[in-house]
Amino acid sequence: MTWIKEHKLIVTCMIVFAICLGGLGIILVDMIDQKAVSSSTQASSTEDHAASAPSTSEQVNVEAVTENPFDHGNSSLTEDELLNYMHGMSHQKVEAEEKWIHYEMTEERIGFLLTIVENGSFKNEDLYLDILNRWAEGDFTQADKDHNAIWKLQGGTIGEATGVLSPEEEQQYLEDYKSSIK
Repeated sequence: MTWIKEHKLIVTCMIVFAICLGGLGIILVDMIDQKAVSSSTQASSTEDHAASAPSTSEQVNVEAVTENPFDHGNSSLTEDELLNYMHGMSHQKVEAEEKWIHYEMTEERIGFLLTIVENGSFKNEDLYLDILNRWAEGDFTQADKDHNAIWKLQGGTIGEATGVLSPEEEQQYLEDYKSSIK
């Protein structure tokens, strides 16, 4: 006990260091968990990204899709998975400084998510239907607002969308992220 009294500064520094190290550990574990969630789903599409991505002027032909085009074998989704897929697909259409999740936006995927939301029970179901129905109609004029609504539900703090990509910018995004788009 005498040593502790004589070395208060050292003991205090060790305690502060331990607290900081614990906080850093929590942050790293959370980042690893988020990365695991986004990388646990495998892309099923091998077709060219540009050819299958709906443009802003096209109407998407959406039919009820029951097989998960994001992750074969899992035909039901949690709300977190739904948000993750919608968030990742929105990156194809929006300007944002940071984009960590990349899912190709396809007719099949929009149709699948619509089917899931229409047949499920989700806390923010009306928002999801509004966004997905607009996307199914080929309307991406509000994609930045759609992204930010999803991003906020996920507790986003970095990577807020600041606008909608032009068709040329979208094509460049598809080329730039070709290796990481699922």
